[in-house]
Amino acid sequence: FEATPPDLDSLPSGYTTFGIQPYFLDQDTAWFTPTGDGSGVLYHTQDSGSTWTSTVLPFDNARYDFLDINTGYALVDLGAGAGSHYVAVYRTLDGGASWTMVFTHEPGESKSLREGGAKNGITFRDVDHGWIGGVIPMDDYFFLFFTEDGGVPWAQETDIALPAIFAGSMLDVWQPQFIDDTTGFLPLIAYTPGGSIELLIYRSTDDGDTWAYRGAVEDGLDVDFYSLDQGWLAANLGLFQTLDGGLTWTAASTTGIPPGEYFLKVDFVDSLHGWVLTTPDDMTWDPLKLYRTTNGGTSWEFLLP
Repeated sequence: FEATPPDLDSLPSGYTTFGIQPYFLDQDTAWFTPTGDGSGVLYHTQDSGSTWTSTVLPFDNARYDFLDINTGYALVDLGAGAGSHYVAVYRTLDGGASWTMVFTHEPGESKSLREGGAKNGITFRDVDHGWIGGVIPMDDYFFLFFTEDGGVPWAQETDIALPAIFAGSMLDVWQPQFIDDTTGFLPLIAYTPGGSIELLIYRSTDDGDTWAYRGAVEDGLDVDFYSLDQGWLAANLGLFQTLDGGLTWTAASTTGIPPGEYFLKVDFVDSLHGWVLTTPDDMTWDPLKLYRTTNGGTSWEFLLP
């Protein structure tokens, strides 16, 4: 059914639904903010999009991470320039109805979260422990910062080892995906000196204190883990599956998806049910196509153009 908020088309000038970064807590609960200029609007549903509430925010251009129905964080884009990318971190304890700023960059001041480099997003394992990943144009530089105090101070992860085969690469670090309280997966893109693009997978089994390299897939664009051992990866012209926590990846069936489609996004909720987003044109991403599987990727059903 149509799940778009009924007043979305009447947003102020400058807003767009393109580039929306939604956060899904479960099958019923989600938050998103249409991108635009000025004060943002946060949309929130608890019934799979049948109804929505909206809240005017003190910020715009945010990426979200929610721990539960009440507690969440927003990484707010304050703008970029001269090699810097300023951000702020906000926290909510009431499901997004109100927000408190816990960190912000300010021009001319050096902060614990590095000003330079592009920040990709934010992940919290609990109310205190969080991570921000990003990229800076330096070889072998892991842009991954963490907090142990709810986002107030930040420190850089300094004990992540890069396999020798990828030495000299520029690294684009994403955010960890935590499967439970102790185990998380950390994806990053390595732009290698030889010209290849590799999606590297790291895993932590100690609450994110340390990260160990697991494996890599060339041209990887997206990865999703739904258990300690099982995950899926979209890699340009193919889908891959792991059954050993990212150590090895096996090409998966794409029955039902036309040849030549580029795989952009993948999301599985369990061993049987998953979705992939594809496009026939990797330059324009137009049109986008959504497919679903209910049998663990054995076959795929076309849903939306």
